[in-house]
Amino acid sequence: MTDSVEKKLRVITIGIGGASCSGKTTLAKHLRTCLPNSLLLFQDDFAPPEEKVPLHKEHGIKDWDDPPGAIEWERMANELLYVKANGRTSDSHYSHDHLNLQKPVEVDRDTVERWKKKLSELQTLFTQRGEDVVWVVLDGFLLYWDPKIYNWLNIKAYLRVPEPIARERREERQGYYTADQLAPEGGYWQDPPNYWQDIAWPAFKKAHSGLFVDGDAESGTILSDKIPDLLVLNGIEMSPTQLLEGMCQRIFEVAQRDLGAP
Repeated sequence: MTDSVEKKLRVITIGIGGASCSGKTTLAKHLRTCLPNSLLLFQDDFAPPEEKVPLHKEHGIKDWDDPPGAIEWERMANELLYVKANGRTSDSHYSHDHLNLQKPVEVDRDTVERWKKKLSELQTLFTQRGEDVVWVVLDGFLLYWDPKIYNWLNIKAYLRVPEPIARERREERQGYYTADQLAPEGGYWQDPPNYWQDIAWPAFKKAHSGLFVDGDAESGTILSDKIPDLLVLNGIEMSPTQLLEGMCQRIFEVAQRDLGAP
């Protein structure tokens, strides 16, 4: 007789925060390769259409980085709730990530295969317990600004790089696609001169100042009473393979704990 018992859905959410061009999306995509039955969410996809982006009060240009106006927070929260309840994105959700050019960053294949095997075995244990697990990897430059968002994450990581490295990477990037009410494929934004130092980096520091000692988002110690389980990864001292290893190890430990396994 076929076992027709419906499995219970368990959605495990994994957040990767950090400054623009810190390597979040690269790490998120490598994680998806290792995780069975997984999907990606990008906070950038919840930015408002360009015509709704507020102007910077001092510089008079569109400000894509100041937290209150940079993300449509209610839409993001609703989508995350939908994903947690259904194990998939809503029919109305659309991502522009595939339109953006991204320089390939290789990781050790043996490491990938080893973690694919370990995490697949973990998935099997959940299945045997009657649970259908969906892994959701969410990356975002403002992921730890709104407690409502980050408190819904099961695993939280922050990828840290020095400001000069992030700035250099940002300047090398030609631009990126954005939401646009009049264009289904999205609009296209290129930073005007001095955008990084005048707007993007100050906004990032302001958004994360409450999480670190002395408000130092670049190198400060995480304040233990804010997000005590936040995994801080050094994107310069650690290689891409080591970053993937660190994330997979944390995921494995948290999921094992949920299983009650030794």
